[in-house]
Amino acid sequence: MYKARIAFVFIAFYSFWLLLSGNLAPTNLILGFLVCSFTIFFFRGFLLNEPENKSSIFSYIRRTIFFFLFLPVFFYQAYKSSIIVLKMVFQKDLDLHQGIVKIKTDVESLSGRTMLANLITLTPGTISVDINENTGELYIHCINIPLDENINHKEEIIGAFEPWVLKIFGD
Repeated sequence: MYKARIAFVFIAFYSFWLLLSGNLAPTNLILGFLVCSFTIFFFRGFLLNEPENKSSIFSYIRRTIFFFLFLPVFFYQAYKSSIIVLKMVFQKDLDLHQGIVKIKTDVESLSGRTMLANLITLTPGTISVDINENTGELYIHCINIPLDENINHKEEIIGAFEPWVLKIFGD
């Protein structure tokens, strides 16, 4: 199983290298092979360690497919947030209510929580400040928090991301 995991990670990295470089010259192919090999060698403890739940190679493939299906959702959310922040910038009378919101997430794995926090930080107008590992709560700074008590901050901030992170990390 370990060799299959090495092969899968190498093929994924090398495919990504070829996709980004867009160059099939022999020197680029060799350089990509070397970079991917060294990356796997130096990060083998992180990339290739035995997961807590003994996942099959099909589980890794399923998670990779979910990740690529999630990318358009993330780009749409980032674009939508960019437009909202852009409108705020050009307002004459700017009345912002900044603050930190505590949100309980259903994601249980540390990797999943980290990905969720990074997605929130990459979305304009929000920054993940802290993760409480014991309770699964994220502390998020928002550029504008609506004062309406009926608004579900969890749905507004992580509603589009959390189901996908749960699918990708299999929580």
